[in-house]
Amino acid sequence: MISDSTSAVFEQSPELNKYVDSTIPLTWAVRWNALRFGLPFALFSSLVMAEMLAFRLWLNDRSLLANLHFLLGIAAVPVAGILVLIEVTMRAAHRAKRTLKLEPKRVSISPAKYNRIPWQNIKSWRIEPLVDAAGFSKLTLEYSLGKRGTILRRWSMVLTKPDQEHALLSALESLRQSGVCSTPVTQLSSPTLRETARPSMRITVALALALFFLVHGMPLLMVGLTTPSGPDKDSSDRSNFTAREKAKIQIFVSRHFTSLKQLRQF
Repeated sequence: MISDSTSAVFEQSPELNKYVDSTIPLTWAVRWNALRFGLPFALFSSLVMAEMLAFRLWLNDRSLLANLHFLLGIAAVPVAGILVLIEVTMRAAHRAKRTLKLEPKRVSISPAKYNRIPWQNIKSWRIEPLVDAAGFSKLTLEYSLGKRGTILRRWSMVLTKPDQEHALLSALESLRQSGVCSTPVTQLSSPTLRETARPSMRITVALALALFFLVHGMPLLMVGLTTPSGPDKDSSDRSNFTAREKAKIQIFVSRHFTSLKQLRQF
């Protein structure tokens, strides 16, 4: 433990992460559990990138079947990217020391996505023994992202017994007496079952679908809201399309709509 006049800091070596990190050992099941949360956004990105390339190929009169390998390659980029990101992030967390810092206004934890937690968001402290590691105990901090948050998050670290454990209890008691911390500490005589987080895909699927329809519907909506006073020469000059590509788009539109007004009404 490292302490000063305003805070108390507790550190845990990376070698003990296997007792508190559910992603150790790093198996394919663990990778899939981490991937499934971001998979809808990766698929959305893959589809949009493939559509953009297919549109460019169509504008330049190039066969989609002949360039299928390019379409599949660019569609694989977002999924491959998120796989690499997950791998690097997890392996970095496995090799990082864990740190808990008790400050007057907040609790700081590392490594963690949300690493600065106000005291009012702390829901519980739990200390339990480690069966496979004599002389150590496991601390679990349960917190929410807001005062009235219903979804609780957990973060754990290993404490040495009795030094760090007693020092933590003493620091929390001191903060409780000063009115900073009001959450009690639960000390268990036996370990609890190891919990594995399984994030729900419903929210990410809904957001990915919303983005998909927004990206495809917004251009049509803007066409409908555009004033029917004719094309703006300045905006036409700023277009990224070549004259040949613009002509092909105009031919396609004229085949399906008899006038610009009909296109806007559609």
